[in-house]
Amino acid sequence: MRFIKVLFLLALFVFSILFFSQNNDVLLQNLTLILDIPYVATLHSIPLPFGVLILTAFVAGCLLTIIYFAVDKFRGASKLKECRTRMASLEQELNSLRNMPISEDASFSSTETKEEDSL
Repeated sequence: MRFIKVLFLLALFVFSILFFSQNNDVLLQNLTLILDIPYVATLHSIPLPFGVLILTAFVAGCLLTIIYFAVDKFRGASKLKECRTRMASLEQELNSLRNMPISEDASFSSTETKEEDSL
């Protein structure tokens, strides 16, 4: 499995190098972002190369994905801890029930035999 991951990362690296080398003139064009809020303000960014904007969007997506999965992992870990504590308490209860005396079962079996004898 590790070999497949390495091959996949190598292929991704090669394709990204090809993409950037073949689209170098497009990625170096400057782009100004504009946010126009009617009746309030119009905001302009500084001219940035298009490749920088793509890279920034990619990194922001990676960071948001990492945050999402980290929160999910912490939530799962807390649920696992809760289930383990519940399981430990139930095991303790089961062990205490196993160690109880069997005197009640003996009286129950004697009543069954009395009922069978009367039939």
